[in-house]
Amino acid sequence: MTRSTTKAALLAAVAVGITLGAGEVRASDPVGIYGVVDRVSVTPLTGGQPTAQIWGTFVVAVTPPGSTYKPEEAYGKVQKGYLLFTCEANQKPLCDAEWNDLKSVAGRGDVVGFGTRWGTAPRVRSAEQARGEPDVYRMNVGVVKMGRNGDYPTIASALKTASSAK
Repeated sequence: MTRSTTKAALLAAVAVGITLGAGEVRASDPVGIYGVVDRVSVTPLTGGQPTAQIWGTFVVAVTPPGSTYKPEEAYGKVQKGYLLFTCEANQKPLCDAEWNDLKSVAGRGDVVGFGTRWGTAPRVRSAEQARGEPDVYRMNVGVVKMGRNGDYPTIASALKTASSAK
């Protein structure tokens, strides 16, 4: 192969790699839920997996954004209520650990992130809504505490304002 042929083959390979790799663009933020957690209760189910009921104020990731990543578009509206989760049997120790982490921040007024944005989004249920079937808890990077204003000051501010409203 000549030098120009080798260079052309290399450029073609790179172009194919870029084209194949561009099929799915994911946002740099894998977190599925940001929220101010008020309280967490874990209840064992008879003959099944336990459920975690997480009360607070939340924003849930929506359809992954396009090429321009704006957090205000990547998360839904602020909602007060509770999340109801169950855990897959093989993930129970990890779910227990994350649910304990959420218990440790409950009632402090801190904005935390947890879960993953990929897969079926969990439902935020109103206080009046019956428990019904729980969503499956999908883990990702653990429970992460947002800094003073975090990467998303607009979301953090909206969560704190809604959380403090009665």
